[in-house]
Parts: sequence; C-alpha cells; structure tokens
Amino acid sequence: MKYLLSVLLLLFCQVSVHAADARFRLDTAFHHEEGPSRTLEAAQLLDFKPYQGDLRLGFAKGETWIRLQIQANASAVDAALTPPMAHWVLRVGPHYLDQLTFYAEQNGQWVVQQGGDRFAKTRENCPDDLYCFVVDVPKGNSLTAYLKIQTDTVRMVEATLVSPDEVMPNAIGRIRQMTASLTLGVAVLVLSLVFLLLERSLLLHVFCWFQANVVFLIVANTGLLAQWLPMLAAETVNLLNNLGQVFRVAFTILLGWAALRACSPAPFYPKAVVAMLMVCGANLVCLMVGRADVALRINFWVMWLNSIVQLWGVFSSQNFPPKLRSILLTGWSIFFIFTTMGIFATFGFSDVFEKIDLLQSVGDWRLNGAPIGLVIFWIVATEKSNRKIEKLKELQGFQMEAAQSKAHQEKLQERRELIDMLTHELKTPLSTIKFALASLKMTAKAQGESIERVQHIDASVNRMDAMIEHVAFSNKIERHDARDSAEKISAQELMNVVMQEYHDADRFELRIQEGAFFLADPHFLALIVENLVSNAVKYSTDGKIKITIGHETPGITSFSISNRVANESLPDENRLFERYYRHPNFQNHPGMGIGLSLVHSAAEKMGATVSYSNTDQEVVFEVRIPH
Repeated sequence: MKYLLSVLLLLFCQVSVHAADARFRLDTAFHHEEGPSRTLEAAQLLDFKPYQGDLRLGFAKGETWIRLQIQANASAVDAALTPPMAHWVLRVGPHYLDQLTFYAEQNGQWVVQQGGDRFAKTRENCPDDLYCFVVDVPKGNSLTAYLKIQTDTVRMVEATLVSPDEVMPNAIGRIRQMTASLTLGVAVLVLSLVFLLLERSLLLHVFCWFQANVVFLIVANTGLLAQWLPMLAAETVNLLNNLGQVFRVAFTILLGWAALRACSPAPFYPKAVVAMLMVCGANLVCLMVGRADVALRINFWVMWLNSIVQLWGVFSSQNFPPKLRSILLTGWSIFFIFTTMGIFATFGFSDVFEKIDLLQSVGDWRLNGAPIGLVIFWIVATEKSNRKIEKLKELQGFQMEAAQSKAHQEKLQERRELIDMLTHELKTPLSTIKFALASLKMTAKAQGESIERVQHIDASVNRMDAMIEHVAFSNKIERHDARDSAEKISAQELMNVVMQEYHDADRFELRIQEGAFFLADPHFLALIVENLVSNAVKYSTDGKIKITIGHETPGITSFSISNRVANESLPDENRLFERYYRHPNFQNHPGMGIGLSLVHSAAEKMGATVSYSNTDQEVVFEVRIPH
C-alpha cells in the first residue's frame, strides 16, 4: 500500500509544462452556446473566454467556437525563413470529433477548411488520427483564426500549432503510442484467452469479453475502424464507438460481480449490480434512438458509481479467500481515483486536471485494459493457489481420516473376534452347567428335597445364556448382510415355533392373515419377533398380548404386537431403541436393555422399519418388512 500511494502521488504530480515556443505566441479562447448555428461574421462578435491547454466542456450541446490568435516572432522567422509568409499546421483532435470547420484569413479573404470524422473520407488527413489545417502567418504580424466544433460526443478539443517539418515526427510519435496501446490491448486479450483455456472461470470469461471490447474501442477511437471498413458511414462508426463505451461499463460491472459473487456480499449488492446493468440497457436504447448525449453522460456517471458499489461490496462481503479482499480493495480504490479524475476532466468541473498528462491522450495506457488485466490475473492466480492449498489440506484430512478409519476397523475387527471367542468359550461351560442342573433337579425331586435354590441357579444360567445370545446376535448384525440371505417364511409357521416357548397360549390373541408370509433372513426375523414377544410378556400388566400379521399394504408384511402397560411404566420414546436403555421401574428385572436395540438394528439390515406408539396405556410395536 505504501508503494501504491507513492505511485499515485507521482501520477498526480506529473504536470506537463507548456513551454513557450520562441517562434510564435498562441492565445486561445472559446465561446459555447446551445443556440442555433452562427455564421463566422456573427461569431466574431461573441465574447470569448481565454483558456490554456486542452478545452474540456463535457457533454455540451450546440456548437463551440475557438478563437486562435497567432503572433509570429519576426526575428525568429527571418532567421529561419526568407519568404514573407510563415507556414504553420494546426493539429486538432481527438479523432472522434464529428465536424470541424477552420476559418483562416488569407489575402483579405476567409479560407474555410473542413475536418472531423464525417469528412475524413473527403479530404487528406494528418498521418496519424488527428486533423491538420494549414495556417499562413505574415512575418511579424498576428493572425486570428476560428475553429467551429460540432459533435455529439465528449467535447474535448486538443489544438497544437507546429511547423510543417514537425508534423511527421509528431505523427510518428502518436502512431507509436497508439500502436503500443493497441498491441498491449491485443496481448492482454490473447493472454486472457490462454488463461481461460487453462482455468475455466466466470471471472476470466467476462474479462475476455471486456478486453475484446477494449480492443474494439481503441480501434474505433483512433480511426483505424474507419480505415479498415471504409464502407461504413461516419455516423455508423460513431454509433459503434458509443455502443462500445456502454458495453465497457457493463462488462466492468460484471467483472466486479464475478469476483464477489462467491464471497457472500450483502443482499443490497446484487440488487445494485442489476440496477446498474438495467441503466446500461437503457443507455443502449438511447443510443439507438439518437440520444447519444444523454446515454454517454449517464454512462460516465454509472462508471463512477460502479467503483463505489464495488468497494461497498468488498467491505460488506464476509467469505473471502486469503488476500482477495486486499487485492480487490486496492484495485477498486485505484479505479475510483481514476474514474473521479475522469469525471472532473470530462465534465469540465475543474481546470486543475487540464495540465495532467495522465488524462491527455485518448489512446493512453489507461484504456487498453492492462491495469484491470493485471488485477484479474492476480485474482485468478491467487484463487488457484488457494485451491491448491485447500486441496492439500483436504488430502491431508482424507489421509488422517483413512488412518483413523483403518485403526478403527482394526479395533472393531479385534472386538468382533474377541466377542466370537468369548461367546463360543462361554457357551460350552454354560451347557455343562445346565446339564448338571437338570441332573440336580431330578435328584432333588427323587429325594423329596427343596429345589428352590436349584431353580435360582437355573434362572441365573438362563439369564447369562440370553445375554450371550444377544451379544452374539449384535456382533452378527453388524457384519452380516441380511438381504442376501432372505427366504420366504410362512407367518403361521413362524408363530407356531415362537408360541412353543410359552405354555399359557391363551394369553395371546393371534390374528394372522391367510397366506401371510415374510421375505427375510430367518435368523434376523426370529430375533425381531422373539424379542418383541418376550418384552410384551415381561412388561404386560394384564397378561394379554395382541399380535396381528398381514399384508395391509401391497409389497409389505406388517407384524404388530401390543400390550397394556401401567402409565408410570411407559417407556421414553426418544430412548426406546437406545442400547442398554431400561425404564427405571424395571431395573430389578432380568435383562440388559439390549433387546429393542437389536430389533432396530436387525430391521435396518433387512430394509424394514420399526415404529412405536401408545394409546390409552397400550403400547404398540409395528414392524413393516418389504417383500
């Protein structure tokens, strides 16, 4: 930022010094009014206002008269020229001025010379893009000449008096400047196309159109378009040039939007962008209906307003990649300074800017797109660098996740193997204990002894056996794909097997639809049904259990089981299928709180759904299994 301020200071201090020419003295004055066209005789009676340097009147209507008073230095002329008349050439620009009429008095008569882009095809012009008028000044005497300007564009007039020998060197210098500007503009366009091929982005795409428009404007402003396409009328060339001016502002607005759209600007920003683009569209309509003065005047203000909107958009945005905010703030701040200077110079608000070389030339470096191109390429390169950094971080994250996942899988596999080993090793001694208990029961009955203690031991063994079965099933569910082992199972046969474990079958109210069947893994289906029936038997308050099986929905077999539960014992719906959850009122009952968790997991593996509801102290579990 320190270097930026230094450069701007140097630019502002770059004031051209118009040294007095020893061969002549040139005094200039102007008169402008929006009334009807005047004759030369009437113009000579007008009040003229003196000025120095270039005349800048902005978008003024009507005609402008410039009075040039030339005083030749007699001694200088005698030393250099022997004829009694000194020949001079008045170079007038810029090229886009529509109509120039030059009046110079010779031998007591006014000689009229025509210039401007509407007469470029009918008279010989300067070697460059300016218009040349011949002036003969008597030695030691003064000459008063008049220049009438009529144009629909910005009224900026540059008038320079040179000798015939200086015309070609001046033209060559100006041609070099225009060629350099055009070459640089084309180079930036080609470079932007190369960037677009390598980095497909909306910002580069918009900039390519912007830069193509800039190249077209350089060609149109310097008269090259009229030379390359001589069949076009001057009015058409002017219209195309004016259209290019409006499109340049529109593309500048779009460039700012393309750079900020992903940075979450404030809601007002896109609305302001749309509003400015709509104004640009209205300017295009004005140009097409012949109101170039209105369209171009508004276009200049939109260009200046755009720099403010873009700066506000940068300040209001939140989601900025690293360095992008600084880049945009720097770029738009410089743009704001130049557009403000351009507004002052174009509309003639201040005479200070008349002496700043930075604003003197139409084809200067500010208009070839290079500064904006540098910012755009800077943004694209920065974004690409940021993406590489993000990809590296993302890759590192993936690598860490992969390492953690691998370690987790290894621990999970180790746990599964341990569970398999424990369940296998515990089942064998439990079977031995159960066999021994059966013998003890028979011995106790034969001897008439009390078997209450043996029954307690048997209940504990059964509880341990159920726990091991649950753990084994839980381990199996996690690694088994139940859909690959699905079989068609009759609902009636399944319930006959389940009911064999319960001697008091009268407590069950079974409603099984005729021909009902399940298409499921037999082990998982048995796990679901047995756990739901077991829970209903365990927690029912009146001992009554209702079971309904049927195909109420095509392609779905529904298993519904319900029982009544005391109001204070209703389960917590949010934790019902949570592993190891048990209601506080049943903490002393046998169980681990793992049964419903297994039901839920097994149903998910089968592609089924489990739902719970309660109505008037009656809890209902429903399993819907597709087939």
